[in-house]
Amino acid sequence: MKPLIGLTLCLAALLLPAASPAARAQSERAVAAGEVELQALIASLERQRANAIVRRDIPLLRNLMDRQYYHVEARGRVRSKTELLTTLERDEFRIRTYELESTEVQMLDDGAALVTGILRTAQASPQARVTRVRYARIWVRQPDGWKNTFHQGTMIRSPQDSCQCD
Repeated sequence: MKPLIGLTLCLAALLLPAASPAARAQSERAVAAGEVELQALIASLERQRANAIVRRDIPLLRNLMDRQYYHVEARGRVRSKTELLTTLERDEFRIRTYELESTEVQMLDDGAALVTGILRTAQASPQARVTRVRYARIWVRQPDGWKNTFHQGTMIRSPQDSCQCD
């Protein structure tokens, strides 16, 4: 099992951008605290989640989400796990693009993680624009593995969308 973890960390190092000095210091503290393997695992689950949303892989999403999952979309709509999965399953909400631009995993304790970052998303309709979203997710360790319990997205407006409130 250890070689697999080492391989995962090496691949993550190759695929992720170079870290800033502050991030390197944080990483060194995480290595000392034994959190690196957990952070890599959570980052991997985040990538699985993103790919499953685009592919509409309902069984995988069902497995990754907690029973009490709470989803707040970038435009403010709230959905439960059942509502989100049903919408994807019925093809009522189809996503063309769902790419994680940045991901930061912060271990809150041995059984919880906060993941923050920026993603790019667009629905599958031809006129849909790509939108950048700042997100926060909470993952909790359960007997059957890590589960995503919460998602909150906030749309990042482009400068031309800003208010001219003079």
